[in-house]
Amino acid sequence: MFLLATLLIGGMMFTGCKKDNPQPTPDTPAQTTKSVVYTMDNVWKDELSSATLTVSPYFHYTFKYKDANGTMVEVNDPTLPWTKEISVNAPFEAKLEGTVSYDENELPEQGEIIFGTLGSIKSGDDKTIPQNAGKFHARQQFLDFISTHADRLNYSFTLSVN
Repeated sequence: MFLLATLLIGGMMFTGCKKDNPQPTPDTPAQTTKSVVYTMDNVWKDELSSATLTVSPYFHYTFKYKDANGTMVEVNDPTLPWTKEISVNAPFEAKLEGTVSYDENELPEQGEIIFGTLGSIKSGDDKTIPQNAGKFHARQQFLDFISTHADRLNYSFTLSVN
C-alpha cells in the first residue's frame, strides 16, 4: 500500500509540474536605411538680421566623418562648401569632427577676416546646428580672440539617426 501511495504521489508530482515553455525570442527589428548628409559650409546666414558672412580663404579645414561602416574617414583641406551624402542602417551615430588651421602671415594686417566652423549633419528632419561665424577687422583682433578661445579651432558634431 505504501509503495502504491508513493508511486501515486510521485506520478501526480511528475504530471502536475508546470513545464517551462521557452520564451519566444523577440523578432529582430528590420533595419531601416536612412540618408545622412555631412556638410562643411563656408557661408553663415544670420536668420535674425538676414546678414550673410563668407568664411575667409585663410582658413584650412581637416576633418573626419563616420562612414556607413562606422569608420572615420579623413578629409584634408577641401574646397568649401563640401558635402558628403551616405546611406546608413539605423540606428546610427553620425559624427563629424575636425580642426581649423591658418598661417598667421596669410592674415591681412587690416581688413575683414571672417572665421567660423560651419559643419553640420542632417538626416531627414533632424539636423545639428552649426556654430556661427565671427567677423574681425584686423589680424591682431582675430589673434587676440583665438588666444582666449583656442577651443574654436576644434569642432565636433554628432547626430543620432533612428
